[in-house]
Amino acid sequence: MSQHAPGRYPLPEGSQDVGAQKRSAWQRFKRWPVVLRVATLGCGGLIALFVLALIVAIVAVMLSPEGAEERAAETDEQELVLEESEEPEASEEPQESEEPSEEPTESETPSASPTRTATPTPSPTPSPTPAPAPSRTSTPTPTANPNEHTAVVVRIIDGDTVELDSGDTVRISGIDTPERGECHFDTASARMGELVLGKTVTLTRDREDTDRYDRILRYVDVDGTDAGITLIEEGLAKARYDSRDGYGFHTREPDYISADDGAPLQTCAPEPAPAPAPAPAPGQQGANCDPNYTPCIPAFPPDINCGDLDVSVRVIGTDVHGLDGDGDGVGCEGND
Repeated sequence: MSQHAPGRYPLPEGSQDVGAQKRSAWQRFKRWPVVLRVATLGCGGLIALFVLALIVAIVAVMLSPEGAEERAAETDEQELVLEESEEPEASEEPQESEEPSEEPTESETPSASPTRTATPTPSPTPSPTPAPAPSRTSTPTPTANPNEHTAVVVRIIDGDTVELDSGDTVRISGIDTPERGECHFDTASARMGELVLGKTVTLTRDREDTDRYDRILRYVDVDGTDAGITLIEEGLAKARYDSRDGYGFHTREPDYISADDGAPLQTCAPEPAPAPAPAPAPGQQGANCDPNYTPCIPAFPPDINCGDLDVSVRVIGTDVHGLDGDGDGVGCEGND
């Protein structure tokens, strides 16, 4: 009988060998270099994480709504196939009760035996669960043209310049009307007043915002009518300040030029010529009177000035004495 410590029982011989092998394997592993041990443990950890992630993914797919729908669809397909495979057997039961004919017919050939199955019909494709429709958002209303605004005209400065209720002065783009003192100044100003004075107009910016006088440059439309082109068509304005004279092209330039070509600027009636001076009465011009003036003044030479005379004179010929300084036909007006 072998001797052993009191209270202990000897282990089976095989188990002692296994424990020794485990201890020797662990001791051999501990003798490996640190880098190799770390690499081995890291690889093992990565493999364990990969396996764990794979298990989690499989469980997630099995529990996801899409997976449940797919499994339900597969179950429905299997049930449809089973129902279709059972229908031919039910339809062939009455035929078995009939007396078989002596000669086999084509229907009794092995190809037409009860084992044949009905023509498979396409299984209905499971319709996917419709995704929730996104809430409809209202289509944004297009914003107004940032280059347009409205205002009320409160004063007419001239045919191409007006003043607004905002205090801004507007120089109408693309046109030019007569200036103060020129022919048809009053006519063009009055016509612009008829079109826009006291009305709400649409002001449209096309190129520069202001001119050198700080007036805003705009097209002026009232009730759908372009006030600028209206004056051009009526011969009270010219198409100006465009690409033809170095100011750059503007949007309405072609229309303005076309209207200008079709309606030339109105011309002023010529001023009546001054009435001719009355002929001197017989005997008024003496031998020493200059025939270029009336009443009688000394003939040239010598030259005389207005200070040498007591009255004004009318030039009826050539002003040889230079008495008519302003060229109005009357000299020495200050002597009256």
